Amino acid sequence: MIQTGIESRVKIQDIIVNQLPEYILDESPKAVDFLKQYYISQEYQGAPVDIVDNLDQYLKVDNLTPEVVVGFTTLTSQVDLPTTNEVTGLENPTSAIYVDSTKGFPDRYGLLKIDDEIITYTEKTPTSFVNCFRGFSGITSYHADLNEEELVFSSSSSSTHEVGSSVRNLSALFLREFYKKLKYTFAPGFEEKEFASSIDAGNFIKNARSFYSSKGTDESIRILFGVLYGEKPKVINLEDYLLKPSDAQFIRREVAVAEAISGNPTKLVGQTLYKSNDSENTKASVSAVEAFTRNGKEYFKISLFVGYDDQNTVEGTFEITPCTKSLELVNPGSSVIFVDSTIGFPKSGTLKS
Repeated sequence: MIQTGIESRVKIQDIIVNQLPEYILDESPKAVDFLKQYYISQEYQGAPVDIVDNLDQYLKVDNLTPEVVVGFTTLTSQVDLPTTNEVTGLENPTSAIYVDSTKGFPDRYGLLKIDDEIITYTEKTPTSFVNCFRGFSGITSYHADLNEEELVFSSSSSSTHEVGSSVRNLSALFLREFYKKLKYTFAPGFEEKEFASSIDAGNFIKNARSFYSSKGTDESIRILFGVLYGEKPKVINLEDYLLKPSDAQFIRREVAVAEAISGNPTKLVGQTLYKSNDSENTKASVSAVEAFTRNGKEYFKISLFVGYDDQNTVEGTFEITPCTKSLELVNPGSSVIFVDSTIGFPKSGTLKS
């Protein structure tokens, strides 16, 4: 099953010796070894029994961590042809294959592919695969060239591999297929894009809606570069360098002036602003917040991002909060307040003085 960040479950291969009756062990001492090797072939990560027993683990978005979704690494030393056992005539296991990193590969009994050769190993270290059996067979793709619904099962033979050759993790094929389906559903446009190795893919996919809601803002551009390249870019707004004549129409923002009731409005940059009683139809992305003072009181200019083309990205209509002035002193317990005007106020509701 998935080896990193997930609690391992008991495997049949580890308990088979205690499951067979004594008379079978007495009559066929090799039966345990035979059955153990069979279950190893069915319970390694990505194998049929492993997927069936641990499907709930594969389908958890939280398990799409950098350590799990890695699909490739690179050879750091040449791999020669294996030697042959003079007695049996079979190839001897290759002691070790050295790579940049084994992160994301199963700890035991994983499958990998270098060029056209499939290889299995019994153990791994941070930079090598140990006790490797060459010229193996296994599933190399979940989609045949002429039939998207057909698995591709391939056989291979031993060959030499040069330094720098790509090493593919065949044990993660099912997990990566599910990963791609999630991106098609929740992160359209990223289906064929590899995320940066440091990105928690599950966390990004769960919060993808916020990313799309704030598209076009400086913060969304920083997030995009972080997800794809692992970099934090400096965003330059070219509008700041435009020479605009007084009658030109280059405004790409709508500005709302607001007074803070609570919190820090400057932290709204890059967030989506919703109308409290119509959050589905009235919303806009906040691209900038500027504080200013008038008559000794602090207000905030909130710039709502409109877009780069004729299509307005501000959805719905944000209404101005009604405001008026009291004309007389209001004592505690009074049921009537005389004001300058009630235009804009609903027939019933709550007000703040």
